[in-house]
Amino acid sequence: MKSSEIARLAGCTVRTLRHYHAIGLLPEPPRGENGYRDYGAEDLARLLRVKRLASLGFSLDRIGEVIEQMDAHPPDNAGAGASDALDELDRELELQIERLQEQRRTIALLKSERLDPDLPVRFAQVVRTLIDYKECAITSGEREALLITGHLYTESDTAELERVMEGIHQLGLFEQMKEMSDRFDELSADTPQEELDRFVEEALELIDPVITCFNSANWEDVTSPEDVEMERFVDELMRKGLNPAQIYAEDRLEEEMKARILALQED
Repeated sequence: MKSSEIARLAGCTVRTLRHYHAIGLLPEPPRGENGYRDYGAEDLARLLRVKRLASLGFSLDRIGEVIEQMDAHPPDNAGAGASDALDELDRELELQIERLQEQRRTIALLKSERLDPDLPVRFAQVVRTLIDYKECAITSGEREALLITGHLYTESDTAELERVMEGIHQLGLFEQMKEMSDRFDELSADTPQEELDRFVEEALELIDPVITCFNSANWEDVTSPEDVEMERFVDELMRKGLNPAQIYAEDRLEEEMKARILALQED
């Protein structure tokens, strides 16, 4: 049989056949005088065995070993040689099913809460709340920053965000936070420094009631080069489109917040 013929009988492609040869799963038959491989019944039987075990879920790098174990037993009891392999495969499939079920639950949650699939679920829930309270779409730069932040954030970071959002909700500060955010957006490049400093002080007064929701450990200086580089990327994206006055106010606010949060640890 030619390669095209055995592939047709086995229900696979010639490309698959060549791949099995390349990884040593299917021995290459001798070539005829015409230079083509000449497949026999044994080759077809081997190919069908490989296909069957693959359909059960065995990986290709495992199938050769399973076939050897089966062949070590009498033909009428080949199943005994595969018993341990089948048990192992069954456990692997059980874990795969659990992972798939968890993925389906996550997908259902993403759909029902209109969450961003690019972000971890808990982080995406906080982001959704922030977007809803802002009542406006985020910019492309903000979204890119969120993608990087979502990748960087630990469970502790996300838990901190959740506590802060819950604190703001319980104190009924969302509307005031939105007004402060709108005022920040309206700061012009030529805003006098005195006005900027006054804005920062008012923002700090608004944030003060939820300062205890922050985890000081999350505000300590990063030391690893990777984290420093990631922070630089996030800052660069978040500042895209900001004028010098807004950058000044943002830096002052972050600096003052960090000082107050770290002071809580000392107390």
